[in-house]
Amino acid sequence: MDNGCTATLIDSRHIVAAAHCFCYDDTGSWQNNLFFYPNFNPNRTNTQSFAIDRAVVGTRVETGGEFQASDWGIGHLAKDVTDFPALPIACILTVPANVNSSGYGRDLSFFGMGQAPPGGSSKMGCNVWWQPALVDPECKVYKIDQDQLFFDCATVGGNSGSPVLYKIGNNHFLAGVIHGPGNPVQWHGWWSIADLQVEPGSPVSVASRGANNLDVFVVGKDGGIYTAAWGPQTDSTWKGWWRISDLEAKPGSSVSVTSRGADWLDIFVVGNDGGIYTASWNPAFEDGWHGWWRIGDIAVDPGSPVSVVSRSANKLDVFVTGSDGGIYTAAWEPGFEDGWHGWWRIGNNAVDPGSPVSVVSRSADKLDVFVTGSDGGIYTAAWEPGFEDGWHGWWRIGNNAVDPGSPVSVVSRGADKLDVFVTGSDGGIYTAAWEPGFTDGWHGWSRIGDLAADPESYIAAVSRGTDKLDIFVVGPDGKVQANGWEPKFPCGWKGWQNVLDASFKPGSCLGAISRSSDWLDVFAASVDSNVYTAAWNPAFTCEACGDQGPALDHLNAGPSAKRFQYAPRFAKNVAIARHVDGSARTEVFVIDSDNDLVVTRSRNGNSVADGFSAFSSLGSITSPRQIAAFIQTNAKPQVVVTSEAGKLYTRAVSKSSDSWNGWTTIDLPAGVTEALDVDAAYDSEGNNQIFVVGDDGNLYTRGRINKEPDSAWKGWEKLTASGSIRKVTALRRADGTEQAFLIDSAGGLATLWQMEAKPSSSWTAPGNFENPSKSAIIDIDAAWTEDEQTWIFAVDEKGALWVRAMVSKDSSQGWGDWQPWATNLYAPSAKSLQPQPEGIVSLTASRWQEETGGDIVPVVFATDNKGNIYYTTHDRSGGWSAWRSFYH
Repeated sequence: MDNGCTATLIDSRHIVAAAHCFCYDDTGSWQNNLFFYPNFNPNRTNTQSFAIDRAVVGTRVETGGEFQASDWGIGHLAKDVTDFPALPIACILTVPANVNSSGYGRDLSFFGMGQAPPGGSSKMGCNVWWQPALVDPECKVYKIDQDQLFFDCATVGGNSGSPVLYKIGNNHFLAGVIHGPGNPVQWHGWWSIADLQVEPGSPVSVASRGANNLDVFVVGKDGGIYTAAWGPQTDSTWKGWWRISDLEAKPGSSVSVTSRGADWLDIFVVGNDGGIYTASWNPAFEDGWHGWWRIGDIAVDPGSPVSVVSRSANKLDVFVTGSDGGIYTAAWEPGFEDGWHGWWRIGNNAVDPGSPVSVVSRSADKLDVFVTGSDGGIYTAAWEPGFEDGWHGWWRIGNNAVDPGSPVSVVSRGADKLDVFVTGSDGGIYTAAWEPGFTDGWHGWSRIGDLAADPESYIAAVSRGTDKLDIFVVGPDGKVQANGWEPKFPCGWKGWQNVLDASFKPGSCLGAISRSSDWLDVFAASVDSNVYTAAWNPAFTCEACGDQGPALDHLNAGPSAKRFQYAPRFAKNVAIARHVDGSARTEVFVIDSDNDLVVTRSRNGNSVADGFSAFSSLGSITSPRQIAAFIQTNAKPQVVVTSEAGKLYTRAVSKSSDSWNGWTTIDLPAGVTEALDVDAAYDSEGNNQIFVVGDDGNLYTRGRINKEPDSAWKGWEKLTASGSIRKVTALRRADGTEQAFLIDSAGGLATLWQMEAKPSSSWTAPGNFENPSKSAIIDIDAAWTEDEQTWIFAVDEKGALWVRAMVSKDSSQGWGDWQPWATNLYAPSAKSLQPQPEGIVSLTASRWQEETGGDIVPVVFATDNKGNIYYTTHDRSGGWSAWRSFYH
């Protein structure tokens, strides 16, 4: 298939593949313009292709099990395949047999795919894996030993949908399909929550005061206590941060939070004076948060964690380790007319001061607390109203010993069930469990997999449904690791898996919560001092496809965020420059407005056919709007981004290395408060030049003072005075002069250029550049042809594309007529034609160089109104290529 999947012909009009080969992984939207190439071979011309017009698919991935049994789909072809044999589908195996799978590996250069990962197949062709199959007569299915076929074969991109085959006599039969990439936990994120600065690794606390509501709390670098919120009341976007009054705590301290009733929030923190303070919020509080109030006169070490639980409606119990090592508790409920009661010491157990105390309520009015003793043992105590003598305990749980002061995590996955987790001195993650049916007390400790984290690492534990457990920890490599358990898992814990690919400080104190059934949200404070979040839900699947294809309201709902880690959820616009290593291979930069990220991916090699690498993140910017990219004089890229607030940000690859510097801001021209648009070019001497449209409707430019990549910028020069400009694109022409092209507020076009080929040249006044369409123009970009002639590309408000070229490299010869982006402009052959994408709202034109042959290849990227990205390249003899999705 032309999206990089492998499919099998089962009769003249049908193919079988994985469900996600027909629909996007996360949105369920139909992947438009799919084609099937029978008997594909990279060593010959593939002239036959067959359009796939609809499909029937399974319900995608059922994440509760070990096998991905529902990721299958049958596609219907628009016409018969008559020249190739079909492979029959066989009944399920009833006796032990060998099975195999064949696929196309990952080097799908024909479709823009990249090279294989280490250990994968690096050459296009028929890659075959053989594994023994074990029959399960009761379930009437076969399983692959050690799940090897699933993980070895399917994790090589391009093998999604590969047939699972077995042989009877001399005939092969189709028994199933390979799921492909083998990570059933489909996380989305990481997204930055605004721009509050916290200490890296700081605890992030989270509560859900109602279904699908999230409130997070942190201590900032300034010691203030801050909160942010997400949910229906914020239009499902993060709002905040807001500071909660003027209390200050030690930076890096934890803020504990609970919801004692619908829409109630209560938070607790240790102040700089060692007092325990609380504040409260409810929608009825018209003046915002109430508090802070000090709870009693106890004083503990500043920075000590406070734990809180609501054991029933409107009841609060808090716990802390005192400076003397004792475990103390206090309580509040509406009937306490004199406020908080306590503090009371729980038994005579003594632990290291500052040790965290974990608490849970396993059923109404029952409390269980856990702490690591000074001897490294894990201890527990319990309370319920029927205990007339107060707290019972302390009891040691098994003989496991960890570093004193280590945090113990606890969760109740069902009434009167307890599961605790701790990181051992060897870095292993250990668990123990208790329920009333255990007549011999606690069961455990047992190690969960072979992951080794830093000793004393915090484990975030949550139950997203009855008898479901999910735990999270930051591994020694900084990656957030997740694991899950349910009673139906035949092998116990599911196995450790990365939560995407972001890195955090090892040992970071994660926040995790289930805001409604089967939802998971995780929070972490990154090494860049920002707070990030990621989310998971089994509904991130392909369920919108039916027997007539996708539901109409799901068409083009957005690109797949699973197939590539940082694939943009909604691409707003694109910029192009060279790779960070300075080679001619192209780097593409994308604004992902849904995630407030700038993401990037590059060509895998110096040939256009080498395909693209995976997406990676350049970091978060609040509400990014427009992006421009250019090459510094050291051949390394730099990007400039405007935000919805009108700020101008930039980030560049270091002068002396291949690493990116951090984001910084660029000052705006005098009198300009917001930058509406930005572009970049080069002056006649090769110095970088940027162009900005201000909120006063005028065009400004500035260049670097010299060719040094990190040299200062000159002052801003104002180029227009009309007050009607909204967008700009610019480039250096073949004669060395710079030219800018403008869109005004009515959608009309204008242009201006330098009078001479030198940096200090004056500019002409803007002149009419003719509008190619009766509709307003909404975006424009300029590029060079292979022969260094200038091309202009435009898109109107109806999504139609237009192109105009200079008559020759001699700029004085003027411009040809505007031409519509018609079939004869870009279709090398009818059989490989892909139609122009619908709903285009933004375009970027540039060119990349094929270092092996020295050919210059013009390229146009387009984004549509659903946030998808497409691209097409130009060839002197064949014209423009078929449009390709940038997500393959």
